Amino acid sequence: MKLYFPLFLLIVVLFSACADKAPQAPFAKESPQYAFLKLLSDSLSIKSMDPDKAVAIITAKSFKIYSYDILPGIYARFNRYKSNLDRLPVEQLKNTITQSAQSEAEKKMLLDLATKEGVVVADSAVNAHLEQIYSGRGGRENFQKFVEQQGFSLAYVEKDVRTQMTIQKYIDEKLEPSIQVSDADLQNAYLQDKTATVRHILFMTQGKTDDQKKEVRTQAETVLKQAREGQDFAQLAAEYSEDPGSKNTGGLYENFPRGRMVKAFEDASFNLPIGSISDLVETPYGYHIIKVEGREKETKPLEEVREQLDQQIKQSKRRDTYNALIEDLKNQNKYQEHFEVLS
Repeated sequence: MKLYFPLFLLIVVLFSACADKAPQAPFAKESPQYAFLKLLSDSLSIKSMDPDKAVAIITAKSFKIYSYDILPGIYARFNRYKSNLDRLPVEQLKNTITQSAQSEAEKKMLLDLATKEGVVVADSAVNAHLEQIYSGRGGRENFQKFVEQQGFSLAYVEKDVRTQMTIQKYIDEKLEPSIQVSDADLQNAYLQDKTATVRHILFMTQGKTDDQKKEVRTQAETVLKQAREGQDFAQLAAEYSEDPGSKNTGGLYENFPRGRMVKAFEDASFNLPIGSISDLVETPYGYHIIKVEGREKETKPLEEVREQLDQQIKQSKRRDTYNALIEDLKNQNKYQEHFEVLS
C-alpha cells in the first residue's frame, strides 16, 4: 500500500514544524533563497512567502504548519523563474503551497498515530533504504551535494526517510489487512462499466479564501448555464478550464478506469447518463463541470481480468480507507486550514 514517498524527491514539503513553536527562518538574509522568496512576497503580495515572517497555514491541537516549513520546497520548485517573474504560474504556486501544507499536516498526524501504536522501523532497514537512495545519485557525497543545492540538509532527508518508512509500516500493518476483495466484489466490478470518457471544465479553488471561492462558483455556474444551453463544450473548456492536463484538448479525459480520478469526479463520470452534463462537482481541486462522452464495459472473460480487477478494487478501497482515516484524524486534532494567507 504505497501511499507515501520520500518527500525530498517530490521537492515540495520539507523542514518539519515544531509543535506550537514557530520554526526558525530557513534561510539567511544574504542567501539567494531569501532574496527570491522576498521578491515573490513583495511582488505577488502572498504573505506566506515572506521569508521574514513565520505564518501559520494550518493549525491543529498538537501542531502547526508554518510557512517556514514549506519555503525550502517552494524555492526548489520555482526559483527557475527568478529572472523572469512575470512568467511564474501564480495559481500553480498557490496550489503547491496548499498541497505542501496539507501533506505535511497529514504526515504529522500519521506519524503521531504510528508512534502511539508502537510502530518502529529498525535502524538496519532505514540504513539499507538510504543506501539505495544514495546509490541512485552516485553515492552519499553526491547525494548530499544534490540536496544541499536544493536548499535542504542531508540530516533532514535522513530523518524524513525514517518518518516516511514509519508511516508506511503503519499503513502496511494496520490498514492493509482490512483491504479484502470478495467474489461478489469481483462480479459486481466485472459487470460495471470498465472505462469512461469525459470532457470537463475545472475552476480551481485551492489556496483561495471563502469569498474567492464564492466568486469562482458564480463563474462556474455561469459557464454551466452556457454549456447546458448548447454552447460547444470543448470550446468552453479551452476558454475557461484551469486544468493544464486537458485544457488544450477541450477538457478531454479518454477511457480512464475506475480508481484513477478523485471520488466525486469518478462518481459523476461513471454514474451520469451518457451525453449529460453534470451539476457543479466539487473536489479538492475546485469545481468541475463534467460532460460524459461515453463508457465501455469489459469484453474479456472474467477469469482473464480477475487479477486486474482485484488490484483496481483494492486500490479503490485503499483510497477510501486512507481518506476516512485522514478525516478522522483531522476531527480528532481540530484541524483548521488558513489559506487566506495566500491572498
